[in-house]
Amino acid sequence: MVVPLDGSAQACRALDPAMRVAQVLGCSIELVTVYDPVRGRWARDLEEVADQMACEQVEVAVVGSGWPGEVLAEMVAENPETLICMATQDHDELQRLVLGSVSTHLIRATDGPILFVGPGYTPRQSPPRYRELVVCIDNSPRAEAAVRLAAVWAARLELAIILVHVAEDTASRQTMESELGTLAERLGAGGTPCVATVLIADRPADAVAEFLRSHPDALALTVSQGRGSLTRLLLGSVTTALLALSPVPVLVA
Repeated sequence: MVVPLDGSAQACRALDPAMRVAQVLGCSIELVTVYDPVRGRWARDLEEVADQMACEQVEVAVVGSGWPGEVLAEMVAENPETLICMATQDHDELQRLVLGSVSTHLIRATDGPILFVGPGYTPRQSPPRYRELVVCIDNSPRAEAAVRLAAVWAARLELAIILVHVAEDTASRQTMESELGTLAERLGAGGTPCVATVLIADRPADAVAEFLRSHPDALALTVSQGRGSLTRLLLGSVTTALLALSPVPVLVA
């Protein structure tokens, strides 16, 4: 697992979730900092940060040159099983989530999911391990990809799955309850505990974020649209908003 750090307090939000996931996977954590010649900023005292982490296998990598997005993408290319766990930036002056050029490059350049920790995340004292994977399901063809990915990561992290869809009205809710029930049965037949929930709301991201607040020991999972140069086209407006609001880390593929 790779955790990019740049010396900011925001980037350090990813440390706690990374430890919780790495302990279940039994993998090492690599703290990576890349010197940014534009901003002139990188993380210092990484060895001290590593010593303070409650994890036995923590390594440090300091890269003296290169653009962070390309450096991190190359690290993942060399080891495709690598999971990146990184914090998003905070909001801009218009209260929009600033995902950052590095994050958007990694979403496009890597095949596996990235675990994002947004500004709404709050670390807990002596956190327990994650227990659930809340999978965001919409009406697009990406739903099938989300289900396949959920089955893989739920097995790896030993999580129960909760399929969540936000409907516009009662009629839509009834239709989706049937469809999600079928998906839940399929996943359950594969040995993964799975239930389905359909919410009714006008603002899907707000509804999912509120749902996640009642599931503090969960991870969320969503699948990006995978197109466009703008963040809102690449991720979709709902995912972008969810990254800003979610109280738990979000796996984005």
